[in-house]
Formats: sequence, C-alpha cells, structure tokens
Amino acid sequence: MHRTFYTIGRTIGCTIGLLSSLVFTLQAALAEEALPLYTTAAVADIQQSRQHHFAATVISQNTTRLSSEIAANIKQFHVRPGDRVEQGQALVSLDCRDAEDQLALLQSRLAETRSSVQQSERLASRLGSLRERQLTDTLSVEDALSEVTRQQARLSAVNTEIQLAQRQISRCVIYAPFDAAVTAQLAGEGERSSPGTLLLSLQQLSDAEIEVSLPVDRFTLSDDLQAEFKTRESIQSIELLRKSVVIDTPSRSQKFWFSAPDDITIGTSGELILTEPQPYLPAEYIVSRSGQLGVFLIKEDKPVFVPLANAQEGRPYPLTEELEAAKIVTQGQQWLQAGATE
Repeated sequence: MHRTFYTIGRTIGCTIGLLSSLVFTLQAALAEEALPLYTTAAVADIQQSRQHHFAATVISQNTTRLSSEIAANIKQFHVRPGDRVEQGQALVSLDCRDAEDQLALLQSRLAETRSSVQQSERLASRLGSLRERQLTDTLSVEDALSEVTRQQARLSAVNTEIQLAQRQISRCVIYAPFDAAVTAQLAGEGERSSPGTLLLSLQQLSDAEIEVSLPVDRFTLSDDLQAEFKTRESIQSIELLRKSVVIDTPSRSQKFWFSAPDDITIGTSGELILTEPQPYLPAEYIVSRSGQLGVFLIKEDKPVFVPLANAQEGRPYPLTEELEAAKIVTQGQQWLQAGATE
C-alpha cells in the first residue's frame, strides 16, 4: 500500500515538473516572439464618409399629347403604343387632298397675276414714254401706275395665300418633336380631326432627369457633395441640374433635379446617395481614458493614447490630415492603458 502511494506521488511530481518546464518554455517563446495583444490598421483603410440616402425617381422632361392642327380626316398612324420613335420621324398622316387642290388653284392664280403685273408694267412704261413726248395726258399715266400697284398687291396676296396653303399641307404629316416612346393612341384612322383633336401621347426619352425631394430643415445640399443614383443593377455618378425656388410648406422639402444616366429607364425608382467629402473615423475605435475620448495610435512601434478634441461618444470623428496618415489600434484597446499621452 505504501509503495503504491509512493509511486503515485512520484508520478504526480514528475507531471508537475514537466508542466512547469512547459510553462517556462512557453513564456520564453512568447517573450522572444513578442506576440501583440492588439491589432492595428492604417486610418486611411478604415475611414468612412457620411452618406445621406433619399428616395428618387427617373422622370421624363416632357410627356406630350400631339394634336391635329387642321381639319382633315386621319389617314394613317405610322406608329403604335409602345414604339420607340426618333426626332423627326413621321407619326401620323392626315388626308390633305383639299389643301393640295387649294394650293394648285392658288398657283394658277399666281401665274395669272404675274401676267397681269407684267402687262400693267408694260402699259405704264409705254404711257410714260408718250407723256415725255406730250402724246398723252398725265392722268392716263397715273392711272397706269396705280394699276401696276394694284396688280403687285394682288401678286403679294396670292404669294401669302400660297405660303398659308403650303403650311397647311406641311401639317398633314405629324412628326416626332424629340426621341420618345409612344404611350397612347388617342384617335382612330378614318376619324375626322379638327384643330386641337388629340392623336398621340408621347414620353420623351432623351435627357431624362432624376427628381428628389430633400428636407430643408435638416439637410443642406452643398456643391462639394458627391451625388450617386443607386438602383438594383448599379450605382452611377450624377450631377445636379437645378433646384426649385420654392419650398413645399406641408412637408418642409425642396425639389431637386439631377441628370439621369442614359441607360436608366424612365420611371425607375431608386436611391439618391449624397456623400460628404469630409472623411470620418468610425466611432467604434474611439475609447475613453481618464475622462478623455481618444484613440491609440502606433508611434515608434508602441501604442500611444491620443486625445481627440471635441470628440463625442458614439459619433464618428472628422479626420485631420495627420490622423488620416496615422496607424491606429483597431482591436484590443480595452487592454491598453493611457500610458504616455499627447
């Protein structure tokens, strides 16, 4: 029995000795390796910027309803709802045979009137020559000159009527005023149209804009903010175009319009992201030591507590150029003491 206890005691003693030797060896290794109890990072790699997010929508500059400018039957629609059309493309043709016949009649009158003008001018010229030789009286010459004036006035009136007729004929085909999508057909082929009869509804596709309402009481849009438009598919930079000169009283908001990327569909809802240029240090890296808020920076390979002037607990801190270029303790600050401070 005594021998058994002796053996057990000897075994335990050897085990304790081995453990002590192992602990000593581990401590020596840790001392040699100088394993850090904290992690660090460059401030430039962890800094963040303040962002403001607002709901925004891509809108068209124009939603236009095209109408007839003359009284005529609708001859043909060249497009259908859903079609994409280009500026200057023919959309609707009206029956303009009456206007074309009127133009032909006026052109005949024009030829007749020109002939009358030439005849009256020849007569006036002949009478003028006779008057110089005293072979006719002054009254006859004056009557001839008056006739020339009347015929020239008739010629001018006919030319004006021809221009009006040509303008009417030009209105017989209705063209797209801009690149657009046809959203609705508002009349049918064969119908009689009069000036003002609605024919097609268009939505402009080019030069789309992003519309957003920003609260005026808690946000001011400055020129140095970076603006981006975020959709499910992408985030793209955009530029401010203009802002409303009035404030909506009930919502205390003001409308702003930004340029929309060409590949964004009109009607798309997304998010306007406004990023401030000032970089900030995230609040989780700011700690309190001796009643002061600050951070641990690495200086000469050692962590040094640096107080941050006017820092507020739980809020990001605006970075200076010196801080932005520094290296900071990101984990393990709770085990560090203030030590040497600045």
